[in-house]
Amino acid sequence: MLTRWLKRWKRVLGAEIRRQRVEPAPHWPAPLKNYLLQPFADAQTPLSELQFLAVDFETTGLSPARDQILSIGMVDLTLEGIDIASTEEILLNHGEFVKAESAQINGLTPKILQQGITLSRGINRLLERAQGKVLLAHHCQIENSFITAFLQNNYNLSTFPVCFIDTLQIEKRFSYAGRSRYHESYQLNDLRSYYHLPDYLAHSAASDAFACAELFLVQAKKLNLQQLAISQLTVD
Repeated sequence: MLTRWLKRWKRVLGAEIRRQRVEPAPHWPAPLKNYLLQPFADAQTPLSELQFLAVDFETTGLSPARDQILSIGMVDLTLEGIDIASTEEILLNHGEFVKAESAQINGLTPKILQQGITLSRGINRLLERAQGKVLLAHHCQIENSFITAFLQNNYNLSTFPVCFIDTLQIEKRFSYAGRSRYHESYQLNDLRSYYHLPDYLAHSAASDAFACAELFLVQAKKLNLQQLAISQLTVD
């Protein structure tokens, strides 16, 4: 148990060390430089004292090397509740990459994405909002891998210093249903149904980010996570 605790503590410490080791280049955009200048929360900070940014990406697939981000959804929250007014959906002008199967799921067509902005502007907006917050996602490897790939391709930044909490991993590690393998599925909608949260008819990055935020608040209450340190929940 001590070994696991030390490993999780090192994740937060490691993210802070990686942040400190990055030397921003003069030509980097202000949102990226400001994000990297903001220290992360201390590893022992309890969840009840943190601010979070729930994020979700709609993409054409799961590979950052082959696929593209189509939209970014975000919403601010603390354990006290969700800031509904902060809900934001950013469309990216990647209409030429839309696949029929993804359009059927998220409704993002080339015509809709014509009004979108560039990926650089979208990531900059995300970094602006992420400053000083812990990022939250459901299966955060997707968002983390796409952000990391963007930073590497555009700024030769080999790592994305970040503290991520993953609602999927919370369920697997802290719930009895997760530890006993009761769940047949760990999809966001299925876990929301398990906790008696309503379904959202619209499927978008913003609605999924909001749905993730709601799931996290229920998990924090039901699983008594409020006073756990951030080091006990962050993932690589």
